[in-house]
Amino acid sequence: MIDPQWWQLGLAALAVLAGAVAVRTTGMGFALLSSPFLVMALGPFEGILVTNVCGIVAALLNLTAVHADLDWRRAASVIPAGIVGTVPGALLVLWLPPAVLAISISLLVIGALLFTLASRRLQVPNSPWVGVGGGFASGLMNVTAGVGGPGLVVYALATQWEHRRFAATAQLHFAVLGVAALIAKWSLPTLPLVGWAVLLALLVVGLVGGNVLARWVHGAQAMRWVIVIAMVGALLSLIQGLIQL
Repeated sequence: MIDPQWWQLGLAALAVLAGAVAVRTTGMGFALLSSPFLVMALGPFEGILVTNVCGIVAALLNLTAVHADLDWRRAASVIPAGIVGTVPGALLVLWLPPAVLAISISLLVIGALLFTLASRRLQVPNSPWVGVGGGFASGLMNVTAGVGGPGLVVYALATQWEHRRFAATAQLHFAVLGVAALIAKWSLPTLPLVGWAVLLALLVVGLVGGNVLARWVHGAQAMRWVIVIAMVGALLSLIQGLIQL
């Protein structure tokens, strides 16, 4: 069982708090914001497992507030494809050494963020196969880097998916993919009970605080800050992985 030092638990707790605020204000961004810092605090394998578990809880709690806006037609293409994408991703996680995995995760996050920014003006007609592509990419990245958002965001932007329905459907998508990622890796985080108590408490605090902030903060504006902070975290995690080589 991992026994994190105070600074590791503190960094992990702040990451979960920030991620919870992000997901409640923007509809996504929990893993995008928290995973680089959780990897730094707990290591690449344990950090992504914790990201998956907390992401499941955050998505389900958020879904209770937005379930009426679910887009079941699009969910039918992106979610099954995402589950399929977890299989090759899980194999990569099991095969790669920790330092290489940390570097790979960081590069995946950085690349996904840059691609998300670059694809804002990309537009394609929506079809089930386009949804399959976005869902598969989301599932692959979710199990390897704990970050399933960019693949889904690119699909949403390219097909002009209405944000309110996208944000609601994303919660179901991330909850299902989080469970699929844990099953595919056949592992659970090994944090002590006090660690889980702290993380889950701050997760709830973040969701409640994000619900208040959502009344004043525009979702697109908040998402820009999520991307900036996630990029900083990914770069720091990349440096840490290179040092450990």
